[in-house]
Amino acid sequence: MSRQYFADMPNGDPNTVNFGAITGTSEASLWGALVGSSWPTQIQPSEVRPGKVWKLSAGGIITTSTTGAFTLTPRVGQVIGGITLGASIAQTVPGTALTNQAWYLEFKLICRTVSPVATSSTFIGTGFFIASGLGGAAGAPLAISMGGTSATADTTGTTACGLWMGYTLSVAGSCTPEWLTWQSEN
Repeated sequence: MSRQYFADMPNGDPNTVNFGAITGTSEASLWGALVGSSWPTQIQPSEVRPGKVWKLSAGGIITTSTTGAFTLTPRVGQVIGGITLGASIAQTVPGTALTNQAWYLEFKLICRTVSPVATSSTFIGTGFFIASGLGGAAGAPLAISMGGTSATADTTGTTACGLWMGYTLSVAGSCTPEWLTWQSEN
């Protein structure tokens, strides 16, 4: 008989706190390191096994002022930073301002192998980000994909491990995550 796993939300109820606007032009975490006493996309050492799948869903608003480059970099590992799972392309944002446009992000993270040696467990994942583009402009949504690169992380429990989503916008603007869910799918 096959194993039956049930989807659950390791971080409890959906995080609906406003994580605050990100306004800088260098890479920053979409949701910061800690929310209360836990990290919203943290992976507990007891959860890790080959074939384990986690799903991140998040949404919020984005504002841009001029043409620039927008990049998302999913990372696995320590609370801030970690090894890249494959950055998105540097997508050009519209030259005309977008103000408080809704966005949605989804990313699936899969554990490939588990190792008792620190920084030797392997993960891979892919995902997408989509937001409105310029009104009236055909085919102009802000849409990017990311991931597809295998990465290693420490799952021994000696350091915090989880999914970290780096956000970079090269021009003035802001991105405000307003909610996220972190689900264990099996």
